[in-house]
Amino acid sequence: MGAVPRSNARCGSPCLASSKFTRTLRRRLLGAALVPARGLHHGTLRVTIEQLLRLAGGTAPARRVRSNLALAAEDLKLDPATLRDLPARIRSHTARQIADGVRLSRPDAGGWIDEIVEPGEGYERIAETLDQTPGTIILGGHMGNWELLAIYLVRRGVRGVVVGRGRGEQDWLTEMRAQHGVETLPQDASARETLRILRSGRILGVLSDLEARQLDGTFVPFLGQPALTMTAPAAIARAARAPLLPVRCVFNPQRKRYQVLVDPPLWSNPELDSKAATLDLLLRMNRVYESWIRANPEQWAWHQRRWWTKPGSFEAVPDPAFRRDKRARGI
Repeated sequence: MGAVPRSNARCGSPCLASSKFTRTLRRRLLGAALVPARGLHHGTLRVTIEQLLRLAGGTAPARRVRSNLALAAEDLKLDPATLRDLPARIRSHTARQIADGVRLSRPDAGGWIDEIVEPGEGYERIAETLDQTPGTIILGGHMGNWELLAIYLVRRGVRGVVVGRGRGEQDWLTEMRAQHGVETLPQDASARETLRILRSGRILGVLSDLEARQLDGTFVPFLGQPALTMTAPAAIARAARAPLLPVRCVFNPQRKRYQVLVDPPLWSNPELDSKAATLDLLLRMNRVYESWIRANPEQWAWHQRRWWTKPGSFEAVPDPAFRRDKRARGI
């Protein structure tokens, strides 16, 4: 099958207009809902959200959870009972994550962050790696609570920038991060800008476990399936001679706190040419993500379209026209 051009990979112009309307409506509804939600007790809000998510079992995100679990079930090696119970555990974690996001949007969240997050296994690797290479790429993922992770690290003196969409429906996230001292770099920023940040001795925080059609990508195995994987983290790490330091912030139900866990840094192999080195690093990156998901399967973002794009059905390189169109639409 031939490659589908990026400008109409999903649908034609009417769909683009409809999507813009939907995003605007969703953004306004979210903004309106945040005001009363901030006044609710954190536990009450979490339980309420969990019940709403349970009632939303027939929606597209809920169907994607079931579809993604079905695709990855064999690779995860989950027994039938665990697999059957997993959607409910995913709802519970998602409800906690949303309630935590509302709490983070309040200006007095600093003390709560210090109470709810603690260093975990491998945490000392952050200081060790930054001492060796100040311009390090912190490799996060949509695991646990990644927004809480960025804010916690900034509160502990880690200087850097996180890569995010930062436009349109994501503006409230950018504002929330900013009030806690976290700067957001647009996802489609130039490679020159990202290299400038690293060479200035600051960290660059990236989330690379989901599909991003508007960015450079290649198909790499992920939980037993070929998955469109963004190449930027590996390519930038190779160009900057910087490591990818895998860090996640996951909830520990026994301690009733989030813990920041850090894996050994991933370095580009200097003996390989640029293309092979990038692919090698992406393979190792995805294996790290797989290990995280196996350890805490309920805390990964299963509602996202991780395996939506199939090999041969989409050109995994950025189309400048597609990117310009997204900028014009404010996303």
